[in-house]
Amino acid sequence: MTFISDEYLPGNLERAIYDRKELAAPLGSDNPVHFILHSGFCCSTLLARAFDLDNIAMGLKEPVILQDAAGYYFAATDKQKAGEVVRNLLALLARPFNPSETTIIKPSCIVNGLAEPFMRMLPESRSVIIHAPLPVFLGSIARKQISGRLWAREQFAELRKMDLIDLGFDDDQHFRQTDLQIAAAGWLAQQAIFQNLVQRFGADRVKTIDSEMLLANPNEAIAAMSYLYQLKLDAEQIRQIVDGPAFTSHSKHGTEFDRKGRDEERTSGESPHADEIAKVAFWAEKVAEAVGIDMKLKAPLI
Repeated sequence: MTFISDEYLPGNLERAIYDRKELAAPLGSDNPVHFILHSGFCCSTLLARAFDLDNIAMGLKEPVILQDAAGYYFAATDKQKAGEVVRNLLALLARPFNPSETTIIKPSCIVNGLAEPFMRMLPESRSVIIHAPLPVFLGSIARKQISGRLWAREQFAELRKMDLIDLGFDDDQHFRQTDLQIAAAGWLAQQAIFQNLVQRFGADRVKTIDSEMLLANPNEAIAAMSYLYQLKLDAEQIRQIVDGPAFTSHSKHGTEFDRKGRDEERTSGESPHADEIAKVAFWAEKVAEAVGIDMKLKAPLI
């Protein structure tokens, strides 16, 4: 399954309902759990695929149940009860198919507001944060045309609803901003969340990398993630990952797709929007300066 959501399941499966408390093992039991956190369109699915390794690690890509949990948690008045629900769901996801495998969860970026509770609930967990540099992110939004711009506004609306966006603008001011400004505002909000995670948990538990650094140095990045996650991959295993389908096929469609293909797609899709992207990126840098958000995250993975 590309992502753990109903749309990727066959429609003829039988449905059953269980009490989550009966299914979930105690959180923090034998199975290690780590995270890949991201802000969208930044090779995070590629990384989750790369660490889906038989008898070593199981990569879970965007479990929709965590999106439901985030909406429930931030709307709840009783945060203690909501936290218990989140803990149960996290424990449910933590169980691997193979007892020897480490579970690596890549939540949807809308779930990033729960990353701090996740890390508190699992004190042995580690997180890699990956993001695209802002101009690259804006280019991804722009070249996807209406679907990309709609995605950016939907993500922004959800973050705003969770009270995770405070860039000094009120709702009327945000309403007057362009699609790419809204996309940039959402990106900045995610950067603020990531910045807080690094400050709160330190570089021993949280590492950061951007998509361009990953693609330029895949062997070094995978080796560093293996060390952080305590997977003990050797040089040959790392080579197989980098030469394998995670890095040579499209993460969402499975078609052949490498660094050259990504660069060609980016160039052709972003050229018509270059002026708008540059202006919005400059605007966002000034906003970041005003509110104290790092455009470049600390605690680099490599």
